[in-house]
Amino acid sequence: MGNCSPSPRRRRPTEPGSPPLDGTVSAPTVTVNSISVSPYALARSPSVSAAAVDAEDGGVVRIYGSDGCPVVWRLRVSLLYKAAAPLHFTPSEAAPLGRPVLRLSAADPEVCGTADELLRQVDARFEGKPRVAPPERPRAASPAAAAAAEVAELVRLQHRSAERHLEGVAAKVAEMVKKGKKSGKGRSVVEAAEVRRLGKWYGDAMEVMLEHARMEETLIFPDIQRASFPGVCDKVNEQHGRHLPMMNGIKEDIKTLLTLELGSSLFHEVLVNLSVRLKALQDHTKEHFKEEESDMLPRLEGVRRMQREEGKVSDKSNSAWASEALATMEVTHSKLFPFFMTGLLPQEAVQYLDIICRCTKNTRHLVSMLRSLAERLEDANPSIIHNNPTKLYEHLLVKSP
Repeated sequence: MGNCSPSPRRRRPTEPGSPPLDGTVSAPTVTVNSISVSPYALARSPSVSAAAVDAEDGGVVRIYGSDGCPVVWRLRVSLLYKAAAPLHFTPSEAAPLGRPVLRLSAADPEVCGTADELLRQVDARFEGKPRVAPPERPRAASPAAAAAAEVAELVRLQHRSAERHLEGVAAKVAEMVKKGKKSGKGRSVVEAAEVRRLGKWYGDAMEVMLEHARMEETLIFPDIQRASFPGVCDKVNEQHGRHLPMMNGIKEDIKTLLTLELGSSLFHEVLVNLSVRLKALQDHTKEHFKEEESDMLPRLEGVRRMQREEGKVSDKSNSAWASEALATMEVTHSKLFPFFMTGLLPQEAVQYLDIICRCTKNTRHLVSMLRSLAERLEDANPSIIHNNPTKLYEHLLVKSP
C-alpha cells in the first residue's frame, strides 16, 4: 500500500557511542526488519513517563501512526474483529518510513513492518479466530487462474453477505408477526420505529444486491458467454429479472406498513404477506447463488485467458479484474460498506478486507472505507461480532441516530 505518511526527518549521523547532537540521552532501540524504533518515543508527551502510561493500561494494544495510513486502519479493524484486548490509537507522523508502530501489550516491544508482518504479529499474540493475516496462497498455475480466483472469492463473499442480511430481515419480520399475534385486539407491541428500521435494513440490502447484479451483468456474464457458448448465461440473467419484481414488491409492502394503524388487522395481514414474500426471495436467492457458484465461477479462468489473448489485459494485472469489480459497486464500497461487512462472519470479513486492501488503488478512498467500518465496530459488543453478524447490524441500527 506504499508509504502512508511522510518519512521521518533525516538527522546528521553521530559517532558510535557518542551522545546525540542535541545533548539528550538516547533511549534504547529495538530493530525490526532493519528499522530501529525508539520505544516509547512515538507520539507521547515528554512530560508523561512511559512507565506511568503502561501502569495505567498495561493490557491495551497500542497503535501509533498517521490517521491517513490505510495500514493503521486495517490494523484497527482487524483487532476489533479479534476482540482480544482493548485498543488505543495515537496519531503520529513520526513512524519509520511512514509505517505504523504496534505494541501488543506493556510487556511487548514496539514493532514496525508491513501490513502482513504486523497482522502476523497480532495472530501470534492473540490466538484463535479470526486469523487476520492473509493466508499463504498456493502459487497459481497462471496469471489468468490467479485473477479468476480473486474475482470468484469476491463474488462468493458478496453472496454470503446478501444471504445473511435477507435472513436477518426475514427473522425480524417473523418476530414482528409473532408480537402481533400476542397483542391480539389490544395495543400493538410492534412500534413504528421498528418498521422504519426494517425499511432501512431492507432498503440497504436491496441496494447492495442490485449493485452486485449489475456488476455481474456488465463485467462477468457477457465475457463468460463469449468464452463459452451462446445462451450459457441466459438462466442466471433470467433469474436476475425475476428477482427484481419480488424485491420491489417487498419494498412496497414495507412502505404500506408505515401508512397503516399499528396493531390493526390490515397491518397484521400485510406483515404476514411480507413474511411470505421474504421467504420466497430468500429461497430463490440461495438457489441462484448456488447455481452461479457451481456453473459460472469455474468459467472465469477461461474468460481471463480469452481477455489476455485478445490483448485486453497485461501479464501484470492479476488484481485489475477484482479492482474493476469493486469500482463498479460504488455505493457498496462507500456509504454502505459497514452495512455490507456486517453480513460477513469475522473470518469472511478479514478475507474481504484483504481483497479490498490489495485492489483499491485510491488510498484516500481505502482509508475512508476502513475508517467507517472501524467506527461502527467500536460501537458493538464483541460477542455479537463473533456470534451473529445480522444481530450486529440490528444492534448498530438501533443505536443509529
